[in-house]
Amino acid sequence: MKLKITLALILYILGAVYLLSPTPQVPDLDGGVLSDEPGDTWQNPDQKAFYTNRVRGEVIPEMQEKYSSSIFGITIPTYRLNYRPEESYQYVRDQVKSYYLEEIIYPLKESLFVNGWEPTNSPEFRHLEDKNKPRVTFKTITYLSKITLVPVNSSVWARLLVWALVFPAGYLTCLSLKRSIKV
Repeated sequence: MKLKITLALILYILGAVYLLSPTPQVPDLDGGVLSDEPGDTWQNPDQKAFYTNRVRGEVIPEMQEKYSSSIFGITIPTYRLNYRPEESYQYVRDQVKSYYLEEIIYPLKESLFVNGWEPTNSPEFRHLEDKNKPRVTFKTITYLSKITLVPVNSSVWARLLVWALVFPAGYLTCLSLKRSIKV
């Protein structure tokens, strides 16, 4: 019993160190031109948007690598969730165009939404000739895509409260499972 309590305490402390580690900054996109449009700056100061000639397969791995954190030299793994582009209105902002929407997540901590608008690859415009497809233009230069990055952070106290509640919930679940197996 003493060993279980010691292991739980060590696990709790390691989890608390992870949850207290600094939040990664919203990264810049290599080779991208930072947008200075109102919706990407003062109207949504926590967001960043970039114009680039790179596609999803290049952007997402770079963002996942750059939006990383490490503790004591150990890189904390992230995972990705893929959303329908229609959900960008809910997770990014209203009136944003989207071809893809992915979320890079640190469990119990924070995440980064990556919204990409690539009209030339969008199924919505595949039936059109290239000259009739919409273009991503910024300051008279045409780009292949526009990438919008939106961080979602949580309160440190909320993280620690949830983490603290995981242990009694886990204990009660194991206790209940034990009782139901004995019956």
